[in-house]
Amino acid sequence: MGSSAPDTLDPGSKAAKGKVTTVDGQQAVPIVLTEKGESVTWYVAATGKPYFIKQDSSRDDMQDLMDSDFGGAVGAKAPSGAVVEAPAA
Repeated sequence: MGSSAPDTLDPGSKAAKGKVTTVDGQQAVPIVLTEKGESVTWYVAATGKPYFIKQDSSRDDMQDLMDSDFGGAVGAKAPSGAVVEAPAA
């Protein structure tokens, strides 16, 4: 049976801050989490607002990803019309 609990760190996990590096032309601080021979590296902007900009993972269930264009318009519009509540299951 599946669990709705959030992904939590194992007590054996180790997190370490790496040296500032450059990611896609931007200075970033890598945070490396290692556990059971697998690792995930999160890169956070080292200047300006500390935005999350990249994730590299060796885990099969966690994809690599890159974020950009922070603060830009997304073109979202509020829906119009009546709000209808979904029926109870």
